[in-house]
Amino acid sequence: MAELLTADTNGTTTVKPNEQYLVTRRFAVNIRGSLMQFGGSGQEAASWALINGKVGDVFGISDIFESTPDIGTTAAVLANSVLHRVTVLETKNDFPLNLGVTMACVPSEETTKTGHKYAITTMANTHQPNPTVVFEAEASTNEGITWRSKYPAYNANNLEKEGVLQVSGQPYLFVSQTHPVIDLLRQNAAHLNADISQQPLIDGEWYKITKQVMGTCCATLRTKVLSKVSTRDLNNFSVQIHRIGNKDWNNLTTNDEIISAIPDHIINLNSEEAISTHIQNIMKRQYSFTARIEMQYEVNV
Repeated sequence: MAELLTADTNGTTTVKPNEQYLVTRRFAVNIRGSLMQFGGSGQEAASWALINGKVGDVFGISDIFESTPDIGTTAAVLANSVLHRVTVLETKNDFPLNLGVTMACVPSEETTKTGHKYAITTMANTHQPNPTVVFEAEASTNEGITWRSKYPAYNANNLEKEGVLQVSGQPYLFVSQTHPVIDLLRQNAAHLNADISQQPLIDGEWYKITKQVMGTCCATLRTKVLSKVSTRDLNNFSVQIHRIGNKDWNNLTTNDEIISAIPDHIINLNSEEAISTHIQNIMKRQYSFTARIEMQYEVNV
């Protein structure tokens, strides 16, 4: 497996195309806004995502090819990436709130007492300069190595679509002879008392099987094999911050942590108007969350 170096201060070093590349990339994430803005922005509030058309540059896919690939090629390469490690190198949170951070494609393993999960949490008004590994893939199993080598185009999300011809209104479909389901049927011919290899190969490419068999085989592959292959669709990578406990951004309760951000001299005035005015200022003020994230992942070309 070739290695592509992408975080060099003297520029990017590119190796000639091979089948697999191990890429290391660092991302500077900044999410800025007010609690009031986030509260009115829906489910996509307080998030950081890649700019359309720049995914290939950001993830280093453009460096692999001799000429810049089109958007479709870039998306196809990233759709079946193998995530090796994700490290949060540094965070700075100047919100007056503790925050939970989620990352699309990265498992959320830090849990609160309410059951909400995050990739990492960060305390209010803090700077954390120490790196934290939030994801590291287990050592590759034989199944995982074999799958990535033999079926680079297939993952848990596309088994029913890639290399499959659907037939509307019929209980059967056509499956490419190179599809992993066909290999599964071949390997279990004795158990099934049926050998798919003895069936007619239509147009030199397609086997006809029932939708029920296809569904059962796909479920088996997901459970027995793909659960051990940490493939991710990095086209969907994004970072989002949340109030811990999944509270609404502008939801205030009697013992809300936002109240802790009110200075003592305002509290001591015993003036509801003064306290309310200060809370409104807190809700309208712009805050920032910043993180430096390093990702190591493998792509097949």
